[in-house]
Amino acid sequence: MKNIKKNKNNLKKIIIIGGKGNGTVIESVIYDCIKNGENFKIAGYLNDYEKKINNFPVVGKINKKNILKFKDFYFIYALSNVKMAEERFKLLKVLNIPKKKLISIIHPSSKVAYSSILKPGVILMPNVVVSPNSLIESHTQLYANSFLGHDSYLKEMVFVANNASIGGRVIVEKGAHIGSNSSIIERISIGKFSIVGLGSVVINCVQDKSIVAGNPAKKLINKVC
Repeated sequence: MKNIKKNKNNLKKIIIIGGKGNGTVIESVIYDCIKNGENFKIAGYLNDYEKKINNFPVVGKINKKNILKFKDFYFIYALSNVKMAEERFKLLKVLNIPKKKLISIIHPSSKVAYSSILKPGVILMPNVVVSPNSLIESHTQLYANSFLGHDSYLKEMVFVANNASIGGRVIVEKGAHIGSNSSIIERISIGKFSIVGLGSVVINCVQDKSIVAGNPAKKLINKVC
């Protein structure tokens, strides 16, 4: 069998919008994809404060001008923050990254049902399972060992932390945060920019911009510190 050489003309050069933390975790997933034969190259970061991140250059600041400047590059929006989700969503809209310049990154160990749809810009970390007939919108991230049930819908810029389990026919609205080790029963909705606390067991719908935690999960009055 002949060795398969990568086609430089099809090389997908990727710029990560963000920095240390979420950005570097995504960087590691891209690296694993490269080792598995994907024709990716990490070109660097857009970041407002650093000059270098994990030995990759910061090629510019986070603004619309630099999105337009790098014409032959793909972008990943890594600015997820549980306390600033709405602000980061607004910045995403200001940047207005063209769909053709977004790229999805799926770790080699993750499993996506053939009947599910992932829009451009989705990130799946190691050992994620996406069940049949589900839809995941752009800029949504599922962290390691998380599970998405059948016929579920994750809208734009949802963050699903590690080991979270989302049941079938669940709708998670834009900008929501699903905490580590949480479980969500089937056939409910999670409101936009809401937070499901780590380890929570959610058996009722969650309202927009609310925080729920516990087993069973209840709405919290106090703000997040």
